[in-house]
Amino acid sequence: MDQIREFLNQFTGSDSMLFIVIGVCILLLILIIIVTFFSRKKVKLMQNEAETLYTSIKSISLPFKMNKAESLARVNTTIKEAVEKSRVQFESVQECLKECSSELGEIDDLIYVHKTKAAKVQLVSLIEKLHGCESEANTLNAVLDSILEQQSTQREQIIRLQNRFRVNKGVIASNREIYNSGIEVLEERVLTIEKMFSTFEEWMYASEFSKAAKQQEEISEAIDELELLMKEYPALYEEAKLTLPKAIDETSYVYSQARNKGVYLEHLEVSKNLEIISGTLKDDLNQLSEGRVDHIMDSLLESRKRLTQLKEQVIHEEKAYDELRSNVQFLYDQIDHLEKQRIMLKELYEKKKERFGLNDMSVQLEMIDQEVKKLFEDRETLKGCILEKTIPATTLLLSYKDLSADTNEVCDRFEKIKEQLESACSDEIRAQKQLLKLQLILNEIHVKMNKKRLPSVSMTYSDDYHKAEMMVADIVHILNVSPLDIDVLNVKIKESIDFIYTLYNSVNNLVGMATMVENTIVFGNRYRSTNAEIDSELTRAELCFRNGQYTKALKIAISAIEKIHPGSYEKLLRKSQGV
Repeated sequence: MDQIREFLNQFTGSDSMLFIVIGVCILLLILIIIVTFFSRKKVKLMQNEAETLYTSIKSISLPFKMNKAESLARVNTTIKEAVEKSRVQFESVQECLKECSSELGEIDDLIYVHKTKAAKVQLVSLIEKLHGCESEANTLNAVLDSILEQQSTQREQIIRLQNRFRVNKGVIASNREIYNSGIEVLEERVLTIEKMFSTFEEWMYASEFSKAAKQQEEISEAIDELELLMKEYPALYEEAKLTLPKAIDETSYVYSQARNKGVYLEHLEVSKNLEIISGTLKDDLNQLSEGRVDHIMDSLLESRKRLTQLKEQVIHEEKAYDELRSNVQFLYDQIDHLEKQRIMLKELYEKKKERFGLNDMSVQLEMIDQEVKKLFEDRETLKGCILEKTIPATTLLLSYKDLSADTNEVCDRFEKIKEQLESACSDEIRAQKQLLKLQLILNEIHVKMNKKRLPSVSMTYSDDYHKAEMMVADIVHILNVSPLDIDVLNVKIKESIDFIYTLYNSVNNLVGMATMVENTIVFGNRYRSTNAEIDSELTRAELCFRNGQYTKALKIAISAIEKIHPGSYEKLLRKSQGV
């Protein structure tokens, strides 16, 4: 110490300066210590940061995910290229981590020997490198997660399948009675599916994703089949065990009833078809007992369709049989009646053809004869087929309807010819009756005119009466000529009726008025001796009466007596009317 002091004194020259120098050195020493402390602390923080980054990167399960991704790539070629790229990235990250681990060791050694500055420089580079490695690791992790999403999806799918299966299993357990004999099949299917789930888990645990995926597909198909069986089995069982057997019995009963009635059904081969349907139904029941429902519904529906068609055919034949039996006799009688009418019409035609000039009708009648003959032949054919009972009633019914239509057509044309002939005859008879009426009316007119002996009759009445006589004579002439012209006769009859009835009314009015004049004058004669005016007026009336002025005579006579006895006209009118 003394040596140091002596040395310092050589430079400072005094003790005071010595102390100053010592103070400065101490301060410098303290400063160096402080700087060194903070520098080491910063380096330590940087080391911790680097180690944290390294640990964080190492904590990412890249090796596990990489192995799973490569396992998936072996069964899924679509991700093979992405997995290969990820492998390159993965090796890069692993190499980086290896290098960073080595550098961390070196830095730790530098810090240990207090080479802080060198450690700091290396740490700055290492941290930058670790950040790059972390970014690459995170990117690779995201890619691997995307690739491994299939595994997650597969797991989600299997969970959904497990839930479906659990629900179905519960339904089966709580509804055993509705499945009848199919419960054993359903329970066997349940056990099989449970084993398939176990196998799936084994493949997943072994990372055998291709086998697990295949197993999953098989599980899904098995559950679909189970649900289909659960859904369709009760209805299928009821259809096969109850409904169809009942339908077979009903069809058999309908068939027996119709056959016993006498309906021809051999062409339908009902017994053979029922036997075939029963055999098919037996096979369907066997398949149901084995849990096979595929195409069973189609088979049952086909059997139901065949049964329905068979039953409807039997019923159709029976209805045709009943309709035929109910109506065929009427058709037979209709044809017989047509034949009788044909004979009568032909006889009438032979009698009247010359009278009415109907020679052109012979062609139509000859055609009718041939058609009626054909109807008889068809009738006998139909009758024979019905009696033989070798042809289906539906076929015979068609023949019956054709024959009925032909018969009605012939009847219609027959009736037209008959009406034409009968109309001519009836027109003649009607004309004869009208002629007799007209003759009686003319006679009545003649009698009235002669009986009344009217002093003067207008020339018009005389001409009209003569004209009426000529009209009647014309009618008589027409009726006496052969062939009879019906059209001309009808026109003449109408004209004569109109004219003669008008004449009849006119004569009646004339006779009535003359009678009233006579009655009025007779009534007034009792006052002629006492009343000169009445006498004069009645004389005027008598003069008009003798001159044929009956209306004027009546007016004068009534006017005269109304002056003495008002209302006398009504009394005379009632007297003339016989009231």
